[in-house]
Amino acid sequence: MTMEQLFNRMIQGTISDVMVSGYIDAETLPVFHPMYERIYFIVNKNIFELYIDDGIIRHNQLKNINEWFDLDEDDQFSLMSIYSQLFKTEQEIKVTQIDYKAIPFSTIEINYKDGENERQLFLDPNNFLGFTYYN
Repeated sequence: MTMEQLFNRMIQGTISDVMVSGYIDAETLPVFHPMYERIYFIVNKNIFELYIDDGIIRHNQLKNINEWFDLDEDDQFSLMSIYSQLFKTEQEIKVTQIDYKAIPFSTIEINYKDGENERQLFLDPNNFLGFTYYN
């Protein structure tokens, strides 16, 4: 599947969640530590992983979200939903357009509707720790 085909699925389908993986450190208070190198979009019950490879945003379709980094003995792999942080709502949104050029460190621009409100979300790969996002 190409990136364009993924974007078409996101436009035609329903994004039910967006997740980030990370870990919980059991040595201290059980605090979640996100790893923003990979973001997971759940679209029509399918899991799509977005990740950064030499500054270019790439994707995989997954059956499950599995541990992809080394954990200390006292750490536990975990996931956290970032849907409401990305889209500023807990309601269902409708993606209307996605713009991305596969040039290193280019941002993905997602145009969407939250009810009657038209909004934009930007996923920026230009960060040492992974994706940053802003509206």
